[in-house]
Amino acid sequence: MNTTHLGKFEHDRTIIDKYVKSSAFGKNKLVYAPLIIGIGLLCFLAFAIFEGLVETIGIGVISIMSVIVVVCFILVAVINRSAHKKLYEETKTAPVCIAKKVYGNDVQNIYYCIYSTGETRHDSSFINKIADKIFAIPTNTNDKIDKEILDLFKIDFVKPGEFAKKLPLAFTDGVAVWRRQFALGNLPKDVQQQIEDNDRQFCVIAIVPENPRILTEQFS
Repeated sequence: MNTTHLGKFEHDRTIIDKYVKSSAFGKNKLVYAPLIIGIGLLCFLAFAIFEGLVETIGIGVISIMSVIVVVCFILVAVINRSAHKKLYEETKTAPVCIAKKVYGNDVQNIYYCIYSTGETRHDSSFINKIADKIFAIPTNTNDKIDKEILDLFKIDFVKPGEFAKKLPLAFTDGVAVWRRQFALGNLPKDVQQQIEDNDRQFCVIAIVPENPRILTEQFS
């Protein structure tokens, strides 16, 4: 991948504006409290209505819970809007990182991918080296760091929406390397083939390192 081309993406204001919005959710961790409460109460209300428990619980209680649900989702919107505004004002460049498919589920097309967000973010050789080190770990290893790596890539997903997790620095020579699941099966077939043809590499926008987005403009 051409480093100059990736650099142009990083300073393109149109791209920055586009990806700031999708990257902002969850940056302010306070958003999760009303979100979890709202979803939990909403599920309970749906269960109560479906099972015919409204009269048992009481209309008054149901009404109060409904109001709380509405308030929770309003708070989520307000907090997220504030996080988006702050991130928009702070973001001058959008780090473009070379990511690589490592392990995955070929049926559901969801894959563990790795990427670096520092000075090595455009270095395809570096990310290949880390991938090779992961592939070389024996399943019966007794090494503590290797066990941590295997745990990060164990086949217990699907969680394509979860935030990325950082690999142990001792394994990556002190360079910040992240692993995250991506639902690559949602991409067009020709784009999926492009990734395969490009040594299973593609680019992500990492305005927030733990919440990157696939750079769709790379395929146009």
